[in-house]
Amino acid sequence: MILEACIENITYLKEVVHAGATRIELCDNLAVGGTTVSMAVRDYAKYFCDSNDVELAVMIRARGGDFVYNNTEKTVMYNDLKEMAKEGVKRAVIGALTEKGDLDKDYIKDLVSAPKFFRKEMNFTFHMAFDHIGEGLTPEEALEKRLDAIKILSKLGVDTILTHGGADNNDIFENIDTLKKYIECGKKNNVNIMPGGGVTFENVDKLVKKLPGISAVHGTKIVKI
Repeated sequence: MILEACIENITYLKEVVHAGATRIELCDNLAVGGTTVSMAVRDYAKYFCDSNDVELAVMIRARGGDFVYNNTEKTVMYNDLKEMAKEGVKRAVIGALTEKGDLDKDYIKDLVSAPKFFRKEMNFTFHMAFDHIGEGLTPEEALEKRLDAIKILSKLGVDTILTHGGADNNDIFENIDTLKKYIECGKKNNVNIMPGGGVTFENVDKLVKKLPGISAVHGTKIVKI
């Protein structure tokens, strides 16, 4: 089971690794859901994670707020990802939507293709922008859109999707049925569904029992420090 600890900059990096985190999601500005860190922070985190055989996933996000980006923001994020690839980062955390609440497929395709500029390989996690796909639709319509998005993201080269099971800030255990549908679709399309949002070292075992098909969990308190 991958225990992905979401941390802000390198604060508590050593502590969460020593406490058993097996993957780090590295962000800045967690108060707004996470943005891209500085190059120096990224490089130190990569050095420390590599030295401790821990996977590093780096957030690519120009700002907080929604997930609809203008061309300037897209260029900045694309260049950040290219620089990460050049420096050997193996996983990026990405996400972008259109104004209609659909996947921004063309831009996601660009991001996934960026490492090839340096003949590098990179894995991709789609972050909780996923939970905002189809916002404003009925729950049934939104579910269908998100299941379709899993299939599309698989074809685009994304191997992991971080999701709370919905956009509401509710208890994740209220979303078990929805998460099971995501997991079933993910298995059919070679995409790992990674639950997050309120998952902690105190309830993770309970969650895994409810969702035996998962291989990774995510949270700011996923390990006890």
